[in-house]
Amino acid sequence: MVLGAVSAVGGLFAVYLLVLAALSPCPPFLGNNIGIALVVTSWIIFTGVFSYVKVVIGSLLHEAGHSALLWCGVFIQAGSLIGALSMFPLVSIYNVFKRAQDCIDNCSD
Repeated sequence: MVLGAVSAVGGLFAVYLLVLAALSPCPPFLGNNIGIALVVTSWIIFTGVFSYVKVVIGSLLHEAGHSALLWCGVFIQAGSLIGALSMFPLVSIYNVFKRAQDCIDNCSD
C-alpha cells in the first residue's frame, strides 16, 4: 500500500517531466530561476523515488529467495531492452523528434 503511494508520487513527477519534454524547447518558466529549480528538483525527486522503490522491491524479493531476485533482474533488463528497441527506430531511423535550430529564438511569438 505504501509502496503504491510512493510510486504514485513518483508518477506525478514523471508526468510533469514528460510535459516538459513535450513542450520543449519552450517549457514553462523558460529562463526563470523558478523553472530551473523545478526541473532540477523534479528530476532529483523522480530519480530518488523510483530508485527507492526498486531497492524496496529488490529487498522483498531477496527475502523470497534467489530465483525471485534473479527474475526481477531479468525483467528489469527486458524492460530496458524493450525501451531501447522501441525508441531507437523512432529517433535514428524515422526522425520523429526534431532538433531545434541553434542560435534562433524558437520561443518568441
